[in-house]
Amino acid sequence: MTNDLLNKPAETSAELHPLIRDRWSPRIFDSSYLLSDGEAVSLGEAFRWSPSSNNHQNWHVVILRSGTDLFREVSESGLKGYNQAWAPQGSAYAVLLADAKFDGEPRSQAATHFDVGLAASQLVTQTEAMGLKAHYMGGINHDIVSGIVGAKDREIICVIAIGKQGIIDNQSPELVQREVATRTRRDPSEIYSIDSKIV
Repeated sequence: MTNDLLNKPAETSAELHPLIRDRWSPRIFDSSYLLSDGEAVSLGEAFRWSPSSNNHQNWHVVILRSGTDLFREVSESGLKGYNQAWAPQGSAYAVLLADAKFDGEPRSQAATHFDVGLAASQLVTQTEAMGLKAHYMGGINHDIVSGIVGAKDREIICVIAIGKQGIIDNQSPELVQREVATRTRRDPSEIYSIDSKIV
């Protein structure tokens, strides 16, 4: 093993910006790293300034930092399955929520989830720009997380673990196996078309 950080750049068919090429979702974080006030605000602002259909801004993000009661509550009861084993080593959770209504009227679910997805991507890109890493988690107890953060009428979409990437030394074999697994994507022809119909 080595003390070097594991790098897993995407194998692409064209040149990509490093923020996109080098983004991946580690499960090993440096538990000693504390997210600063400035870093937390930067993540919130990146989320806030995402594109928004009709400028409805139908989203909210709750950033919970390690060492706080709310972070501990999510770690202990809000995560499912294997997420319980690694995610609490991160520096923060970003809990993403969507507003189902706008001005009291139901809002299109497709537009709502699309907007929140854009905001989530922008938050993760900002995370990368700050030299940190992020890992989306769908394996959560939605109702429990909703109660912890006081979601009220908002829908919990996902939780993102955020932190400084850690080294694989002294980690469990299962965690290391997942960490070093090759990144894969389907063939480009299955994902995008240029100047042609879908085959």
